[in-house]
Amino acid sequence: MKILLSLFMLLTTMSSCDSSKKAMENSKKMEDSLSGTYYITEVEDMDVSSNKITITFDIATNKVTGFAGCNSFFGNYTLEKSTLTFQNIGASKKFCAGTASKTERQFLKALNSIDSFSISDNLISFSAENSVVLKGTSEMILNSKKSELTTYKDNTTIKYQATSRASFEYITISKSEIIISEDKTLLKTDKFKTNLKDWEELNKLISTIDPETIHNLTPPSTAHKFDGAPHATLAIILGDVQYMTPTFDHGNPPETIKTLVNKVLSIKENTVRK
Repeated sequence: MKILLSLFMLLTTMSSCDSSKKAMENSKKMEDSLSGTYYITEVEDMDVSSNKITITFDIATNKVTGFAGCNSFFGNYTLEKSTLTFQNIGASKKFCAGTASKTERQFLKALNSIDSFSISDNLISFSAENSVVLKGTSEMILNSKKSELTTYKDNTTIKYQATSRASFEYITISKSEIIISEDKTLLKTDKFKTNLKDWEELNKLISTIDPETIHNLTPPSTAHKFDGAPHATLAIILGDVQYMTPTFDHGNPPETIKTLVNKVLSIKENTVRK
């Protein structure tokens, strides 16, 4: 009898551990699937494709950023099992005429009410109390051609971020300045003037990349998923639209962006050394 009881307890424990493991794996899959940039097409059944609203999830830092149709917004998010919540959502204060401001207010109100999401192929739906409030797609909804996107040359920013349990590296480079930080809160940053030659070289490298497709890049290694390497992402920001790569291992970026990433890191090292 004791043997049977012990066997039952062992099987129960193994089943419980297996269920917990599967739950963790499912949670990780959901988190990974959320990573990247989405282009919002509907706000509460209203077509907003022309407003160019975007939302970007950075799973390495649990930060969310984007363009709300008039202003840029930023904040944090948490994903526990299937529950998605946003915190500390803030936005810039630019005034926009017409319906842009009204649509933006509706979007931000909907964003703050979200409690879950679902993804099917390249489509995403955000819900509040089982009612869909936002719809979007991971595919670029703007009818912009690559040649047209290069007109943002003077309004381009490159953002690179690498995070681990013990380290943090943040770099943004625009035409006017370089911002570097090792503070995860970004309260402490160092600012430098961008060298014109470096800026020209960066733009040449950007011109060889299609920003609309970098969210589909496949990382060559996945050590970051097991704390074997810092989580890294690269974002190309053209005007008000941000294009972000999936998370990859710091030190081993996808081949498509390898030269660009190495140039960004080289500029950072040379700038700090001066």
